[in-house]
Amino acid sequence: MYRIGEIAKLMNLSKRTIDYYTQIGLLNPIRTDSNYRLYGEDCIQIMHLIEHYKNLNMPLEEIKSSIELIKTENGIDKQKLEKHFEQIGILMRHLKEEIEALEPILEKLNGNQKEMVVNKLSSQGVPLAQTLLLLLS
Repeated sequence: MYRIGEIAKLMNLSKRTIDYYTQIGLLNPIRTDSNYRLYGEDCIQIMHLIEHYKNLNMPLEEIKSSIELIKTENGIDKQKLEKHFEQIGILMRHLKEEIEALEPILEKLNGNQKEMVVNKLSSQGVPLAQTLLLLLS
């Protein structure tokens, strides 16, 4: 268990950001008898998810919906799940549009530059593709 200063340092975030995530319900720390907040490993995983979704330019409200879907203990809400997959589809269409817009630029790169871009995309894309395959199988 981590106190707010420890988890802020560990996650490279400000205490204020963690306070905000707690305030809007993204994080649910445990309160001690002296009213200190303690953050567990589940909070670290959620913060990694938040970071991932923020990198995809997803608004915090959508991030919160996605995290609530993941944390659901009483079964899956079909409407929430459908909305979540709809959001993923929108992100995938947006990425496809971005790739198409970048194609002319990519064609101008030399061999070393192309290899560097492919390696960067491969290291990020392979886990994403594996996750999608797992979800869809």
